[in-house]
Amino acid sequence: MKDFENSLDTMLAKAFLTISNGVDDAKSYFHTPTICTFEGQDISARTVVLRDFNEQERVLRFHTDQRSPKISQIKENNRATVHAYDQEEKIQIRLKGSIEVHHQDSITEKAWENTREMSKECYSVKDSPSKKIDNPIEFDIDKNQIDREMGYENFAVNLFTFQCLDILYLKRAGHRRAIFEWHNSDIKKSWLIP
Repeated sequence: MKDFENSLDTMLAKAFLTISNGVDDAKSYFHTPTICTFEGQDISARTVVLRDFNEQERVLRFHTDQRSPKISQIKENNRATVHAYDQEEKIQIRLKGSIEVHHQDSITEKAWENTREMSKECYSVKDSPSKKIDNPIEFDIDKNQIDREMGYENFAVNLFTFQCLDILYLKRAGHRRAIFEWHNSDIKKSWLIP
């Protein structure tokens, strides 16, 4: 998209295109963005894999293990920020919103059906993420002992809906930054000093 940086509408279109490309393009920097959530009084940041993006609803989908401590943290405070920076395109996107956790419902069923076998295996690990262990070899995946049903029981979907999108484009002649904020069906858009 050429000369996108001189119009708010094309800045937003570029942001949405960048996010959309992250779903299927494993080389896209937005394929593995960072998500920041609350961990009590602290902020916790982690890399996630972008599985889907619904532009109309402004919803990003990530998968996680239901046993992970972050699930209870998200249920306690579901506010989050997603961040990615594409160093080749020189574009930073920050999204602010909230996470809805899904477990053993129609959303997780559909996502599980479309999940690659290799990814399903990761949810069959016998204990929960973040547990302290003595020997990591004990938790290596043995393809002969994979329990797909247990994997599905551990599988959860995080749907992140954003109400704010901040895009920064770095260029020699002058950086561009814009913010977009949604309130119900209304959108406020504005340029910001970078």
